Amino acid sequence: MIFALGAFDGFHIGHQKLLEKARLRAEEKKIKWGVLTFDGNPQQFLNKSKLPQLFSDEEKDLLSQYFEIPTVVKIPFTRTIANLSPDDFLDFLSIKEKIEGLVIGENFRFGKDRTGGSIELNRLCKERNWSLDVVKNVRIENKIVSSTAIREYVLLGLLDEAKTMLGIPFFLSGAVKKGDSRGKSLGFPTANIKINPNKAYPTRGSYAALTFIKNKWHPVALNLGYNTTFVDNQILSCEAHILDFNENLYGKNIIIFLINKFRNEIKFDSKENFKKQLEEDIKYVRSVFTSYFKKNLTIFQKFTHNCFDM
Repeated sequence: MIFALGAFDGFHIGHQKLLEKARLRAEEKKIKWGVLTFDGNPQQFLNKSKLPQLFSDEEKDLLSQYFEIPTVVKIPFTRTIANLSPDDFLDFLSIKEKIEGLVIGENFRFGKDRTGGSIELNRLCKERNWSLDVVKNVRIENKIVSSTAIREYVLLGLLDEAKTMLGIPFFLSGAVKKGDSRGKSLGFPTANIKINPNKAYPTRGSYAALTFIKNKWHPVALNLGYNTTFVDNQILSCEAHILDFNENLYGKNIIIFLINKFRNEIKFDSKENFKKQLEEDIKYVRSVFTSYFKKNLTIFQKFTHNCFDM
């Protein structure tokens, strides 16, 4: 098999170049292809980093479906793996899988203390009679496309910039949990989505978004914040008011694609003012949903076909 090798923590447009190269190389050799990656983030493991993930493991599985990757092999990243020399690391991979070629990005490092790079990998692949393709970095306005850059954009709420590098809208997902029904009492029922403590979330505020439920795409008014109008705590909540939908979603996992941030979180002085703002928010979300969906129709059709049960 031909394997694209890497962490694939974002499946951004740079990663997509690796996928395409692996597919083409496999077609040329008339063999199969896939992705060889890690179960767990090597950088977080090695550096004890607390940086949030762009996508959870479940979300990356969804992206694997979206990009039609035929085989995804996940290797648990352990201290033993981290301490392997570059040569031993390839031996370990060859025991796990039948490899005939690798595709990597030009910044790919491997082996103990990240001592191996593309030059050494080229030598080691030749010894094993494997092909090797090294894909150059993708740049946008002279900035290298990377998961680090995308994470920064997401955390700042710069969703257009994140989408440009990802090639798809940034999304979040989670199980719907029971809330206090405050939104329902005001006439705006919300799905309270469980927060993933390891995921990157944008800045607090209100977002236009969309989701796919019951064979239909719906606009969503999403709030990320601390519910400062009603409670005084620092527990982040994610509440989605799904327009034109009023069914019970408790326990179900939903996926929310973010369009843009249209206002910061506000502490209102009355329920009446809060309700008036929500009405304006919903008008805005409706106004941007149709044009955004049409503009990105190919993306959402592909998600519908590859990822969601009809």
